[in-house]
Amino acid sequence: MLLSVLLKSIDCELFTEDVEIGFITDNSEKCKENSIFVCHKGAEKFVESAVSNGAVAVVSAEKITESCYIAEDTRKAYSKLCSEFFGNSHKKLKLIGVTGTNGKTTVGSMLYHILTMSGRKCALLGTTGYLHCNENEEATLTTPDPFIMHRMFYEMTECGTEYCIMEASSQGLFQERLYLLEFEIAVFTNLTSEHLDYHGNMENYRKAKEKLFAQSNASVINLDDENAESFLKASKGERITYSLKKDEADFTAKYIRFFEGVTDYVIVGNELIHRIKLQTPGNHNIYNSVAAIVASIKCGLTLEEAANALRSFYGVKGRFEILPLKTDYRVIIDYAHTPDSLKQVLLTLSDFRKNRIITLFGCGGDRDKGKREEMGKIAAFYSDMVVITSDNPRHENPSDIINDILKGTEDTKTPVYIIENRKKAIEYALQKAQKNDIILLAGKGHETYQIIGDEKISFDERKTVADFLK
Repeated sequence: MLLSVLLKSIDCELFTEDVEIGFITDNSEKCKENSIFVCHKGAEKFVESAVSNGAVAVVSAEKITESCYIAEDTRKAYSKLCSEFFGNSHKKLKLIGVTGTNGKTTVGSMLYHILTMSGRKCALLGTTGYLHCNENEEATLTTPDPFIMHRMFYEMTECGTEYCIMEASSQGLFQERLYLLEFEIAVFTNLTSEHLDYHGNMENYRKAKEKLFAQSNASVINLDDENAESFLKASKGERITYSLKKDEADFTAKYIRFFEGVTDYVIVGNELIHRIKLQTPGNHNIYNSVAAIVASIKCGLTLEEAANALRSFYGVKGRFEILPLKTDYRVIIDYAHTPDSLKQVLLTLSDFRKNRIITLFGCGGDRDKGKREEMGKIAAFYSDMVVITSDNPRHENPSDIINDILKGTEDTKTPVYIIENRKKAIEYALQKAQKNDIILLAGKGHETYQIIGDEKISFDERKTVADFLK
């Protein structure tokens, strides 16, 4: 696409020779011949590198080079340029956004399953991958980079996709990756402490997520969350609420029964009623499923269609994933990496435990340090044995992270073991397992790597368990 055409989308006039643009990026290292480099505040030192790599135009808030075009908000400009480059393809899709601290991946996956089972052609973009047009790309970000996202939107329209379900992360929303997009439905799951290293405080974190609801024609809100009122106020379109506790909600889950690995409840709302059977246990999955059901009804499906589809939903990789082992104990992998998500999975395990719960976990480095002590306290309170290990230490010393976690276990009588090497920690937990024990490997979930320093090292907990049991 011509540079002059792209510049018009951000209200800039061409002042040099026109050129055909083949790529747009805000990463100077990814620049190539005939590309545009969008320079955000603080990245000015990378302009020279971008130009040497092939950038023919720079978009920034200030004049840096002769080929520099001025945009007051470079984040929005980046999204605008990418949208224009791919023909504003998002306008041909029905977009559904899911946001919240926990549950985004499961709600999105449930909704994708329901809509697909009903014959709708869907795409799903989120933490576990970018599933579209019968392909599954590895996810580099929960909410994709604008160029990648708009490229996928274009491909979706070419292959006949009707719905695109997206996880909307707080960083993605704050960085305007979703700028210009109009959502048919926005779903709010819950809000607990997370990413405070990035946002600074809970108010900023909440406001970042609220942006999604100002861009949506309808909102599906968890009325049981203490932040529900704020999200209802932020919603510009129709507001639909759901709950497990409050009869004033539009949809409520009633008569909840738990069995081993199965959940049974009745959903009631808008003069509708239906029994729901889930293959995924836990209160948190009732919330997730009700949110998905309500969103699917808003998409035009009947309650019966949604309920029938959920019967064949068996969960998401790394979300309460029970490993298929020939042992007299169970090993469960879950992505739980926040205090609330760890508490919820441990409460679920408590509902059908027959012996001990052994919890193995760590915390990520270069991330919110405030949650570490609390997660240590939760693990020790709800478990019979705790193994504290390394997660993704990144640039922090793993032992420093472990010491932060240990502060939460100081007053417990629960045995706590420290094994920094995650592989050895898992092997230790397996060695200690007794009949009918449950071993929870928390924090990694779908991830098949560890991040140590700047290096991404291959590490799959499933393989570690399988190799040990050979």
